Amino acid sequence: MILARLLIICRLAIAVGVGFVTVVEAAPGETSERRVALVIGNSTYRTVPALPNTANDASDVAEGLRNNGFEVIEARNLDRRGMGEALGRFARLADGADAALFYYAGHGLQFRGENYLVSTDSAPSDEFGIPYETTRVADVIEALSNAKGPRILILDACRNNPLSDRLARAPRTRSTGETRGLARIAQNQGMVVAYATQANDVAADGAGRNSPFTAAFVEQLREPGVEVGQLFRRVAVEVNKKTDGRQTPELSISLLGDFYFNLRETDVTAWSKVRASGDAPALKGFLERFPASVLADAAKARLDVLERTQREATLRRQLDQFEEDRRKAENAAEAANRQERLRLEAERQERQKLADTHADVLRKAQQDAVRAQAEQKKLLDARLAQLEEEKRRFQSELANRATSEEKRAQSDKERERLSAERERIATEQAQRLKAAETAASRQKQDEDERLAKRLLLLEEQNRKSTLELSDRFKAEQGLRDAAERERVKLLQELEAEKRRANEELLRVQKEVALAAEAAKTAATASSTQMASLPRAVDAEELPTPQDSRVLARTINLELSRIGCFNGAATEGWTSPNVKEAVQLFIKLANVPAPERPDPNFLNLLQKQDERVCAPTCSVHQLLRGNACVAKTCPRGETLNGDGGCVADKKRVVRQVPSRPAPAIRAPAAPKSTRSGRCFSFNGQSFCE
Repeated sequence: MILARLLIICRLAIAVGVGFVTVVEAAPGETSERRVALVIGNSTYRTVPALPNTANDASDVAEGLRNNGFEVIEARNLDRRGMGEALGRFARLADGADAALFYYAGHGLQFRGENYLVSTDSAPSDEFGIPYETTRVADVIEALSNAKGPRILILDACRNNPLSDRLARAPRTRSTGETRGLARIAQNQGMVVAYATQANDVAADGAGRNSPFTAAFVEQLREPGVEVGQLFRRVAVEVNKKTDGRQTPELSISLLGDFYFNLRETDVTAWSKVRASGDAPALKGFLERFPASVLADAAKARLDVLERTQREATLRRQLDQFEEDRRKAENAAEAANRQERLRLEAERQERQKLADTHADVLRKAQQDAVRAQAEQKKLLDARLAQLEEEKRRFQSELANRATSEEKRAQSDKERERLSAERERIATEQAQRLKAAETAASRQKQDEDERLAKRLLLLEEQNRKSTLELSDRFKAEQGLRDAAERERVKLLQELEAEKRRANEELLRVQKEVALAAEAAKTAATASSTQMASLPRAVDAEELPTPQDSRVLARTINLELSRIGCFNGAATEGWTSPNVKEAVQLFIKLANVPAPERPDPNFLNLLQKQDERVCAPTCSVHQLLRGNACVAKTCPRGETLNGDGGCVADKKRVVRQVPSRPAPAIRAPAAPKSTRSGRCFSFNGQSFCE
């Protein structure tokens, strides 16, 4: 038989209360208890006919519970998953609650002595699907057990089960008979069980808004001060009366104390509180709340006695008050005289105190002023001493700079002497090619004159800028930077002009190469003369590979960037300026000196992110900060080769004939192709 103890789904109300219950009075007032409830109404089923009243039943019960202080979770038409989720929420909400209640309206059944609630999607085809497609009442009781106070379970599951016919027609696996209604729940300590009808019986559905059981239950929730057992007994009487004895709810209670749904007071409990209090407002409040109570006459009589007593007491108080006022008036007059004397004395003392305070304030202000003047004088003296120290330090710095300038002037004179000697030798050699280079020299002269004019203009501008720089001491750094940028720009322009002149000179030299071959004897004599020159001149005449010249030029530029080299970028590797710059850098960097232009040495220079060498200024420059700026002279004077200011005179451009370049000479070496004239700018010498 497939149905072992089955079920006719019926509306059954089971109320279960588990655990210890706080004992309250017959009609308690407001409470701080936390009461929680889960109310579910399933009416629309997928496989069985709908129940018309369950939604109304759940809504009315939820409203009644909220009015009695319950925190309610209300849900309708839940499938099996929704039933599980609702029970999970309720279990968490009931944890530690003072009272917990579960109400269910819908289909239910019993199977093998255990009760099940049918969700809206339940459709078991045989007995095996019942435990897995329905919700056990035991799970509901387990969720209720999380509360620490009364646990209340209400199941309104009734009507004939439409699933019973289907299950009865299915093949049975066990020989068990069918059972009507729901099974009785075993009684435990602290539990209340109430059925809408007797166990194993079917309850009526009802024709009104609610089922008979729910209608009676909601009505009793409105009654204040009714204990839970008395409430369900009243519900049972009302249900039995409405159904003409066909349905009688069953109740089982096992509590350690009383529990009340509606905690509002009754007239009896309210009268017990105010009867002996002697509080007239409380008696008036009782009459307003319970005007039709049988205790209203007693309250009115008690109120009359209290009001009469209060009137007599008022008269006695008024008489006593009159006597008290008279005594107070006499005492007040005496006190007023005494207070006036005290006030006058206090005013005198206050005036004296104010005078003393004013004198103290004036004395303190004078002391503060003297102290402030002393501190101000101390600060001024300290500032004056600081300025004097700065003045001495500046004068010492100027003296040191003058000494350095004198040393540099001597060095420049020596270099100029050597340069003049080299120019003399170069002039003797250049005379042999003078005829062939006359045309090139004229063109070169024109370029030199144009450059001379531009240099004169730039020197005048530089002198004016420097003069303004000295007049504007605070703006010195900005003007120095501008002059430095102009110098770099001019150097770049000079480099470009020199490259163009060298290229033109090289072209002319190539044109006269045949003439140089014809004058081989003269060239041999010239070579003999050059052999007698100092070693520095020979080093310049030696040929170098093209990549070595480019590498040496790049190294010169990097040495100039880090402040170790002030010469032209085209100077050869063996020139004294380059050697001096290389020696200065390797001494500061503590690295070995390269014998020739070395890419590794260039990489080391390029890794330097800031200035390495202190600037070395020529006799025509002054060191200011980390930069050399041009010396300036007063109006009408010009800076001479020794770095001194002399009276202006007409500038004479000195023409220096070009010397022939030997066939083995590198065309890019600037000193080997020197021709035209030499000039100075910002303390540096340039020769074309």
